[in-house]
Amino acid sequence: MKSGLQIIARLSLCAAFFLLGATPALAQAPDRREGFGQHVIDEIVVESTGLNQTLSDQAQPVTILTGHELDMKVQSSLGDTLAAEPGISSSSFGPGAGRPVIRGLGGDRIRVLENGVGTQDISATSPDHAVTIDSALVDKIEVVRGPASLLYGTSAVGGIVNVFDERIPEFLPKGPIQGSAEVRGESSNRLRSSLMSITAPIDAIAIHIDGSTSKSDDVDIPGFARTAQARDSGALEYSEPQGKLPFSATQTDTITAGGSYVFDRGFAGVAINDYKTIYGVPNGEEDVSVNAHRRRLDMRAGARNLEGFIESATMRGGVVDYDHTEFEGEDAGTKFKSNGFDSRLDIKHAEINYLRGTWGAQAQGNRLEAIGEEAFQPPSTTNSYSLFALEEFRAAESLSLQGGLRYDLSSVETTGFNSDSDVDDIDKNFGLFSQSVGAVWDVMSDYSISLSSAHTERAPTAQELFADGRHVATGVYEIGDAQLGVERSLGTDLAFRRNEGSVRGFVGGFYSRFWNYISANPTGEIQDDLPVYLFQNVPADFWGFESQVSWFMEECLHREISFDFQPDYVWARDRDTKEYIPRVPPLRIKIGANFFDERLARFRLELQHVFEQDRTAEYETSTDAYTMLNAYVSREFSYRGNTLELFVRGTNLLGEKARNHVSYIKDVAPLPGASAMAGIRMRF
Repeated sequence: MKSGLQIIARLSLCAAFFLLGATPALAQAPDRREGFGQHVIDEIVVESTGLNQTLSDQAQPVTILTGHELDMKVQSSLGDTLAAEPGISSSSFGPGAGRPVIRGLGGDRIRVLENGVGTQDISATSPDHAVTIDSALVDKIEVVRGPASLLYGTSAVGGIVNVFDERIPEFLPKGPIQGSAEVRGESSNRLRSSLMSITAPIDAIAIHIDGSTSKSDDVDIPGFARTAQARDSGALEYSEPQGKLPFSATQTDTITAGGSYVFDRGFAGVAINDYKTIYGVPNGEEDVSVNAHRRRLDMRAGARNLEGFIESATMRGGVVDYDHTEFEGEDAGTKFKSNGFDSRLDIKHAEINYLRGTWGAQAQGNRLEAIGEEAFQPPSTTNSYSLFALEEFRAAESLSLQGGLRYDLSSVETTGFNSDSDVDDIDKNFGLFSQSVGAVWDVMSDYSISLSSAHTERAPTAQELFADGRHVATGVYEIGDAQLGVERSLGTDLAFRRNEGSVRGFVGGFYSRFWNYISANPTGEIQDDLPVYLFQNVPADFWGFESQVSWFMEECLHREISFDFQPDYVWARDRDTKEYIPRVPPLRIKIGANFFDERLARFRLELQHVFEQDRTAEYETSTDAYTMLNAYVSREFSYRGNTLELFVRGTNLLGEKARNHVSYIKDVAPLPGASAMAGIRMRF
């Protein structure tokens, strides 16, 4: 690992000098504003950071996926869709469940949003619980890496993933009807998938309908599912899996109806969504599956281009009814029921003396109940009420400063498992105060330096406070601690960017210091045949770096060729015991080549090498290195005034045996083998 770190440090340093040293001697980059469109930093507006800035104005590191880049990367889970982005991994609990992990932080420290409002599912409570979002119906995904708790609450201490769609249109469609339809299939899991999305105007009302259905079989894998060490530790009750990952099939169906009234300076609308999924849980147990169902009501209204002090205001809210049953064969096991809401008001004020900003308030609540022999936490109710403000001051033409404050009043209440439980009724209350500062300095016309720092406070969850039972998905017996304190951290990001020119991108580093990081630590005891893990406050450090540099070449007006280089690394350790934090992703390097000719096709070839992870926690196994080769090609046609696109994606073309160190089930469930996906998409 040490030699690998030396190599990547040198490569990142070279990338920085490459950014600095790029001169007009290189081929002039094409003007993306004229149609290439995906690589102009100043054209892409970030909605999730509160000020509607462009990417180059951000003090925090942001990743945006939209258009062809998003289409190319769509997978069955949100985590797998984002897993190749800088600093982002997936919890990978099989094809059906994968939640984003940002810089080694996952679960309740990463907030997943739909149009700025929490999903209100239970994906943060356990890695085998799916995120209830169909990535194929998404129009844009924004990821803010690093503390984003200022705008979105205590569970965004590691970052946010904000997913945008058109379920509540904010503008009337330009034509009588617009939308898209798609069918695709994949070889490694026999995927069959189709979707349709339609938006149409009726006078001043915009109507939206979308839906999708997908079904897949067990995934093809190279060799044995279990590692040699796992196979030597004991035989299974069923045949040793080889060539296929058993119990990894999925089926998902979703439908949405929404609409809004659109007027000159705003809109108001509602949407109803029904999401159902059944997926296998390939955790080494025989025939385990999950059947989840979410019903969601969204409401959103906004006023824009107002005169006076208030420039715009948006109110949004979501109400969710969620249930989830875990099956062993045909027998229903543990059931989860969750009812929740999330609502917020964002007000942007007009610029006054070079000062502009966003003020807001948020209220959210959730009632979670687990029923069954393997319910590992008691029924609980969580509520939070918040006020926040974010301001930006243009100190000079080349320097902008940002600062913000947030206060949360949070409560977590449990009513115990039952009358025989040792867990009494407990009501915990927390007052949380977070602050952030940032600066963006345009060193020269094409170069900028960004610095951000945030002190955040996160209240412990009901699971961390009150868990007491077998958590079969993670293979441990979890015990919470009702006396846990608030998790406090200070996170800092520094990045150097080149925003325009033939060579552009960023080189950055980060450091997060936790004074009382909440971690599930082994006690060495065994209960119900499982190792006991106790939630405790520990001091911890997370640091690392990320880089993404692209070099654009041009041969003619209609053609674009580019190359990109993307390394990232995270290191995390308990400051007291010097033990490493578990499931932290290893060093990764990705190199890609892109070819685009608007008269021919779009093509991408990428090679990613993931290094061995031997910096492991107690009782955690190391993970071998692997290399993946992926390719993507698409071709667009004009058909009766519509756009028809044919696309093919090849994944793991070398058939590499790969295991994701971030995954709880990496030793029994490798990543899929070589696979080809093909489909056709129509936009109208």
